[in-house]
Amino acid sequence: MVIGATAGYTYAFRGTAISLQDYLDSLESLGRMGIRNFDLEVLQAQHLDLYASEENLARLQQACADSGVEIVGFTAWACLELLHSLRAQDEQACLNLFDRLAGLASRLGARYIHLGSDMIAAFIEERDPTYVTAPATRVRIPPDVDLRDVMAMYARRVGALAEIAGSHGLKFALEPRANALVHNADGFLRLAEQTGHPNLYCCLDIVHFAYHREDVPMAIETLGDRLLVVQLCDCIPGEMVHLPLGEGEVPLDPILAALRKVGFGGFLMLEIYRGGDDPKDVVDGWYESAFRTVTGRLQ
Repeated sequence: MVIGATAGYTYAFRGTAISLQDYLDSLESLGRMGIRNFDLEVLQAQHLDLYASEENLARLQQACADSGVEIVGFTAWACLELLHSLRAQDEQACLNLFDRLAGLASRLGARYIHLGSDMIAAFIEERDPTYVTAPATRVRIPPDVDLRDVMAMYARRVGALAEIAGSHGLKFALEPRANALVHNADGFLRLAEQTGHPNLYCCLDIVHFAYHREDVPMAIETLGDRLLVVQLCDCIPGEMVHLPLGEGEVPLDPILAALRKVGFGGFLMLEIYRGGDDPKDVVDGWYESAFRTVTGRLQ
């Protein structure tokens, strides 16, 4: 089992104003904490510029070498809206952008690339305001739309992403999210069966499963060897905040016990943030404490 931190660490203190220097500083800080695995991200289209030059990529690679931190994952969040658009031109734009991001991820040494599920953009009437691109809280499916047709389209698109990821030597993990087309373990497995692609895995974010009051240890057992990534935090069912461990209502020990039970050999990634504007020293405290807690209980 690989233990690390997602790019949510950097988002926690910088929000969407993330710069290359923020990621360089994050690598240094995580290395100092003993957290040796990190998941980089292109959160929004403008963040592509962080990886646009050979110089920037070289600086990231040098920061990894200096800090002893490995880039194990890459989050292609900038593809989210395109993936969940009904416009045909957006589908091709999504595949093109994802291919570019998978190429970057591979160059940086990542082993998986990850993206969240969402609701079709045209069906969303309201989103949760807690953080950027938080899930929908109110959805309306038009009366002339058959959701089975939407899911067939979605399975085809997700299968194409899994194929692209594999062509770059990466595993592809889709994250079920609250009120999304895929929002729980059973929904993920139905989609996996529909795509029929062996390179499609699940990224389980504790917050989104707890939001619908799905039992997380049971979800872990249900997903079995399709579970690749677990994004770990504490939370309160029905809320969308990725809380520090011990500040919510989801017990940690049953989650770790379930991971041991299934022989989980994937990535257990700390993901703790609120609105993206907490002081960095506070965020560092969350992650350092969580890392000590998790590693201590897994011994």
